[in-house]
Amino acid sequence: MNTNSINTISKYLLLFLLILTGASCNDNDDAEDTSIPVLISQNINDGDVVGPSGYVELTFSKAMRQAPDTEIYFNGGVVRVSINYEKVRYTFSGMENKECTFEVPAGALTDMQGRAYDEDFFLSFTAKSEISGGGKVFDAIVDSKGNGDYTTLQAAINAITTPPTSPYKIFIANGTYNECVRINKNKPFVHLIGESRDGVKIQFAVNRVDDSSNATSWPYSIFNENSPARKAGYSEDQNTVVLIEATDFYAENISIINLYGAFSNRHTGGLGKNGQAEALINREDRFALNNCLLVSYQDTWWTRYWNNTTPHRAYVYNSWIEGHTDYIWGSGDVLIENSTFYNTGNDGGSVITASRTSESDKYGYVIKDCTVNGDDTKFSFGRSQATTTKTVWINTKLKMDIIDSHWGYGGQIPTLYAEYNTIDKNGNMIAESKTITSGNVSFTSSVLTASEAAKYTYENIITIDSWNPKEYMETPLAAPTNVNLSGNTLTWDAVSGAAGYLIFMNGNYAGQTTDTTVTLTNTDESNIYTVKTVSQYGTVSE
Repeated sequence: MNTNSINTISKYLLLFLLILTGASCNDNDDAEDTSIPVLISQNINDGDVVGPSGYVELTFSKAMRQAPDTEIYFNGGVVRVSINYEKVRYTFSGMENKECTFEVPAGALTDMQGRAYDEDFFLSFTAKSEISGGGKVFDAIVDSKGNGDYTTLQAAINAITTPPTSPYKIFIANGTYNECVRINKNKPFVHLIGESRDGVKIQFAVNRVDDSSNATSWPYSIFNENSPARKAGYSEDQNTVVLIEATDFYAENISIINLYGAFSNRHTGGLGKNGQAEALINREDRFALNNCLLVSYQDTWWTRYWNNTTPHRAYVYNSWIEGHTDYIWGSGDVLIENSTFYNTGNDGGSVITASRTSESDKYGYVIKDCTVNGDDTKFSFGRSQATTTKTVWINTKLKMDIIDSHWGYGGQIPTLYAEYNTIDKNGNMIAESKTITSGNVSFTSSVLTASEAAKYTYENIITIDSWNPKEYMETPLAAPTNVNLSGNTLTWDAVSGAAGYLIFMNGNYAGQTTDTTVTLTNTDESNIYTVKTVSQYGTVSE
């Protein structure tokens, strides 16, 4: 979002901003980064059991290269790794039933200025197939360790060749997926089901600040041909971590993190930088999230619809949305329920919404039965960037302070700023009409009556054409009982209503089936096998 469009401002505030900008130019953001490289994540951990073909990928805090006259080893032999900016990868194949090792001696990898990663890295894992037989409950399995159909989510998306007409379910095993993901318009009904919200991380560091003179943002800008995103092969229009261009999208149990805006004390590898850096952009009608986490600093989630002439709806339930500046913004009828908004930063200036509601949007942003918390000292419900803006907060519980006016001014006087039954951190109801003043502009927010608030329902906003994303948000079924291993055969009791089952070995995904028995091609007395139940729409049991 272009924050420079705020065009009505008092001369005193302008003077203050100029002074503040001058002061910020004297900081060290554009100084050379002299820090030692840090290993942020790895896709395989010591002791894991993975598929016979896959890759080991190490992600560092900065661009890396292999130092001259050094060697890296796989199974004791010298190998060549591929290095793409901060990612170091070695691809292996044909390792069926083998114990594998991957070793990077201290000093073998350095940043671009020659500062070494000065720790020995040694990884030991087993490569083998575990399951044979059984039907498919998911259309595709993504597992960074190599046990599924694909090791990246984008590869699973690319494999969809015929536009689905019903839910196309993709299971994502726990792991860190350092990639940007795009679902094109011709791939509706994609359902992404993560193993766990905290365990499945789709992340990348990218922004869309088109300013080559900005030494802080330009190294990670999608418009910079030398940025990590462009070097990874992403085009200029992939200006977010996850881009959804199709209708009927649904995601459950997934974290989407833009590392450019995420803070390192909250998310490993976070850079904590300001600037336009979306984690998620959705562009079509019928979009839903359940138990998901969205993280950036500015513009975390952009409801960026293709046009303003037809209705567009988004529904979010039981999720966590994190940021500092305008971190939900755009148009559409958006209903968010039973979720948490987390304000980062510490300047007392967090702004949650920046709605640009269009003429075709009947309700705008509706945030209901949610909690506001954060590291910042104060926040505001939002600021308006269109005269058609409508934003409503209902039954909000605050765990931090809100600014006195509750709302800010974003360059346009909104159609409706309203709240109902706002409860402060001390348990007091503080919903009241507020006057918002900026320079020569002044307008008043509203407090809904009980009857007015009662009209903002899921049925009125979301299910107007029988679209009902709540049907996908299933209560997990019970896990199977009487799981028994006899020889090479693993069996369990059927669970009523189950669409199928997932099998895990030592906590790692191993296979899927629609039966209640599978044959294990490899067994070991030390292995621990777990079976989880899958519901009709993909929800997985504990």
